[in-house]
Amino acid sequence: MKREILFRGKRVDNDKWVEGFAVKWETWNNSTETWTGHYGIVSTGWCNMKPNDCLEVIPETVGQFTGLTDKNGVKIFEGDVLKGGIYLEYEVKWDHEEWGWNITEAALNFYIIGNIHDSPELLA
Repeated sequence: MKREILFRGKRVDNDKWVEGFAVKWETWNNSTETWTGHYGIVSTGWCNMKPNDCLEVIPETVGQFTGLTDKNGVKIFEGDVLKGGIYLEYEVKWDHEEWGWNITEAALNFYIIGNIHDSPELLA
């Protein structure tokens, strides 16, 4: 079974979410003589690593699609906050020890109530 590789990030220019392929490029600043890293999402087509070809996003907001959907069929991304049953809210994130997402197929009983970037108070 194929798993869709997809990323999401919040755009730098308008704070809107965009989904697609994640890319990184660097630009040289002659006045400061330093390289600056940029992170982007390519929603369609190909990115030639030029700022106009990619939608630049805030690096901290980039999250990968888990391959799972919530009970409403909405794609679950890293950083989403889920609720379900009698339990508290859950953040979706990669488990480095288990090498997998910390949400199991039981996530089908959960639904997305926000994400850690737009609503950090959900986990407070």
